[in-house]
Amino acid sequence: MAFQVESAGRSDAGLVREKNEDSYLVEPDLGLYVVCDGMGGHVGGQVASQTAVRTIETSVRAGKLEEAHEDLLVTAILDANRAIYRKARAEPTLHNMGTTVVGVREDHGVLHLCHVGDSRIYRLRQHSFEQVTRDHSLVNLYADNPSLAQRFGPANENVIVRAVGLREELECEHRAVAIEEGDMYLLCSDGLTDMVDDWILKELMEDAAHGGTSLDECADAMIRAALGAGGVDNVTAVVVTLHEST
Repeated sequence: MAFQVESAGRSDAGLVREKNEDSYLVEPDLGLYVVCDGMGGHVGGQVASQTAVRTIETSVRAGKLEEAHEDLLVTAILDANRAIYRKARAEPTLHNMGTTVVGVREDHGVLHLCHVGDSRIYRLRQHSFEQVTRDHSLVNLYADNPSLAQRFGPANENVIVRAVGLREELECEHRAVAIEEGDMYLLCSDGLTDMVDDWILKELMEDAAHGGTSLDECADAMIRAALGAGGVDNVTAVVVTLHEST
């Protein structure tokens, strides 16, 4: 079954940070949508996130799929990991740079979802709103392994345990889900989710889903909500809707 995909993306440096280290990718011809949140040094985060989106687009556009990988997007993210890692090793000012990544790729009625780090993907399906990724955070690692908390004490809420580009090898989490008519997805950096409650995101998405606002207006409203709550971090939102082609 073929689906028509509509999307909108917005990004803002916020009210505190000088640079925007987030990057996003909207490529309708590839059915590809990505958000990256960079980190590391004076310019490293910006370089890492930009390198990631460029490498992911190039890899998917080339149709590159390594045998052991579930989808083109997995191969693309691992290509980005190697590109960032090598660039960081070659340039001392970029040492320890890395980035989170969330991405989706539509392929003949199936949506491939990938993520690394604590950027998130949410889905609105009918009236059900859920986070469909789980943060690769120290908090969740300790929750899964209570003995670590006993040994090392409470987890720092801002620490992630997996990122693109920090190490030569990377595990990218992947899911393939069947698309249903009217599905709406949100890909975003933590600059949005740390500042705006899930129920507000749901209301904004429902308004767009029912035609009260456009996707562009929905993405704009999400950015405004984050800025209105303080805008302490870079903030990025990409909204995607899928409808059966007629």
